[in-house]
Amino acid sequence: MRLISTLYINIRSALVAVIVLTAFYTYAGANNLDSCKYELKGRVIDAASKQPIPYANIKVENAVAGVTTGDDGHFAIKNLCHNQCNLICSCVGYQPTVYHIDNYQKDITIKLVESSFELEEVVVQDKSSGLGDGVESMALNQVTKKDISSKISQSLGEVISGIQGVTYISNGNNVQLPVIHGLYGNRVLIVNNGVKHGFQNWGLDHSPEISLSSIDRITVLKGAASVKYGPEALGGVVIVEGNPLSLFQKFNGSVSTGYETNGRGYHVNAELNQGFDRFSYYLGGSYIEIGDRRAPEYNLTNTGKEEIAANAGFHYHISNWHFKFRYNFTDQDLGLLRSSVFGNGDDLQRAISSPRPLIVNDFSYTINEPSQATKHHLAVSTVDWHSPIGNFSLRLSKQVNSRKEYDVRRNADLPIINLNLETEDARIEWKHLSLNQLEGSVGLQYFIQDNDNIAGTGVTAFIPNYNTRRWSFFLIESLIKEKTTYELGLRMDREYNSVRGRVVDQSVFRNEYSFSNVTASLGVLTDITEKIHFRSNLSSSWRAPNIAELYSFGQHGFKSIYGLWRYYETLEGTFKTDRVLNEEEKSIRPEKGYKWISEIEVSSPKTSLVATIYANYIENFIFERPLAVVGTVRGPMPVFIYDQTNAVFFGADLTYSHDLHKNWEYEWGLSYLWSRNIDDDAFLINQPPINISYALNWSPKPLFDRVDLTFDLKTTYTFEQYQSPRTIAPEEIANGSVEITSDDEIFDFKDAPQGYFLADLGCSWSWEKLSGRVGVQNLLNTSYRNYLNQMRYFADEPGRNFLFSIQYKF
Repeated sequence: MRLISTLYINIRSALVAVIVLTAFYTYAGANNLDSCKYELKGRVIDAASKQPIPYANIKVENAVAGVTTGDDGHFAIKNLCHNQCNLICSCVGYQPTVYHIDNYQKDITIKLVESSFELEEVVVQDKSSGLGDGVESMALNQVTKKDISSKISQSLGEVISGIQGVTYISNGNNVQLPVIHGLYGNRVLIVNNGVKHGFQNWGLDHSPEISLSSIDRITVLKGAASVKYGPEALGGVVIVEGNPLSLFQKFNGSVSTGYETNGRGYHVNAELNQGFDRFSYYLGGSYIEIGDRRAPEYNLTNTGKEEIAANAGFHYHISNWHFKFRYNFTDQDLGLLRSSVFGNGDDLQRAISSPRPLIVNDFSYTINEPSQATKHHLAVSTVDWHSPIGNFSLRLSKQVNSRKEYDVRRNADLPIINLNLETEDARIEWKHLSLNQLEGSVGLQYFIQDNDNIAGTGVTAFIPNYNTRRWSFFLIESLIKEKTTYELGLRMDREYNSVRGRVVDQSVFRNEYSFSNVTASLGVLTDITEKIHFRSNLSSSWRAPNIAELYSFGQHGFKSIYGLWRYYETLEGTFKTDRVLNEEEKSIRPEKGYKWISEIEVSSPKTSLVATIYANYIENFIFERPLAVVGTVRGPMPVFIYDQTNAVFFGADLTYSHDLHKNWEYEWGLSYLWSRNIDDDAFLINQPPINISYALNWSPKPLFDRVDLTFDLKTTYTFEQYQSPRTIAPEEIANGSVEITSDDEIFDFKDAPQGYFLADLGCSWSWEKLSGRVGVQNLLNTSYRNYLNQMRYFADEPGRNFLFSIQYKF
């Protein structure tokens, strides 16, 4: 493995050296060209329909030169004097676009996006994502920087939960994972600045260490986009994009701060940007501190949060070469509810049955045990070359993720989990020129992950050390025929895994295993009429079992968990965890998903209706389920195991928006999901219940003709989850009145909570360079419990929260 790693580093270095030398050679040759003899030709098309746009205006920035496209959308500009320029393209009904171009590219294509309808929560760009080929036939939504800027203290999962079909599953107020159409964890791929976010993405106890202050745009793909982005996209993909690093921008930046009453939290954020003709850069940083949150009737002790984040990047351009580098750093200290830890059987039973937490202390900013401390470094470099035969892109990345988890125990100053994860990714892609309306790309990817336990915890490691190596090849093509675009994709993956760890007696075990898979995607995007747009996609996807699903052992949070290869049952039905199994003793297969998703959009000047339906069948579905209550050195604890079955998911998302008046608009939404454990003909655990929402926006005339105001009200009703497993209380298991084996029907320790109604109210304002927002969450101070929050066993959700934020742009 070390040899492979060394070879990979040498190949990577050689590629970078060749590209840099070629870039300077190209640049040197370009300087010898005669000036004012450049000619530029191209066409302007609709980004969604791919149809030509006539009479669009094309102007060279900072120059007199400008033309108008003909009936066929084509244009030509002659006598250009520089080897690069910015083209400003505009047309009635479309968003203006600035397009950077190198003049010796004789034929270019500029795609314009129609003006979009905007509500406070989410900007829905249902026609074009800007993500390239292979995903335009999938349902998607986007959240812009404008919507993120007032929510810096929230999590990634919270911000995107305003999208229909998207929510989050959590382990308290600070640990939240995105959920797309009922799937989460390793089934929702998080792409951070072009690469898979490398973090401890197993179980329900770890959220991605991504600071919202570093994000420029979030795109949620609801299709199984494994062909383009790789394994683990069975449910969908969350794409996080940083600063665009645009050239030709004046020095600018912003400073913002905010305060929230629930938790007495505050945050500060600052960023700087500047772009020249060949070079641009950005710098940013933020700090967040939140104390104990409060439910309507009591404090939620030890639920504070502290986060420090920094990000930077630069962009260098010569001729037809672009060099970009980004760096993000996030340092988080997250508290977990103190009442989720108990010392004896009576406490466990009382904690789950009690209407309030067993431990309620006065407010504090101090974060005690149980808690998580994480640090994440991300460095991404890209090289883009616009060649005569298409565009080549090389992306190299390195991530380092350190995680320490602390528990209430005698040696509380020692972490009970101490992990260091390093991730490297190399990807090269060629996007060929358009051939008779056929556009596409082909690429290779090499992915490495090394995870090591740091000694000194005093306990047997929860997961073993492991190394993962994966080679991938992908091909994506799009064919445009009049008003219809057809997409086809193919991907092949070969993954190798090496594991080494210790059992309870500290003897060493080792294992090596591998998986191979081929995934495919077929999609169509068409304009039925000018007002009706349809898209449909059928994709296969896969993922290998993660390390926790196979090897987790012992305590994690408020429960003990055992992976598929860390437990077995004897012929007498006794549950055993005294040895480690392998693939010969217990065959575990990778998950394979087949997802079909279709969406139709009907729009008019004042209304818009978007309806999405989907079906997802997953073979070898791995899930976590309760099994028993057993005694440990810290007292009785719930025991969970990983199990495997076949599962199916059916659902629909509906969004209807309407302009009531020039100053009033509303949006109504519905999300419905039905899921089933096919093998046992039973319900699955931790599935999102039905949700309906209503949002109303009012934008009155500017106050004093200077201050722009927008008032918004959002209401949601979340139904009780009627598709929940049966309930068996801990005392029934502890006293032996109910006996459970791994073959029995799945159950839960507590009934699904009742449905609840929530209302949020806010006002956004802007005046010249100042802007801000005043809002309140949980306006009615409702006491409720979220079925998808593991802390629902012990406490209510936070109560009313007033939020204030202000931003100055310069």
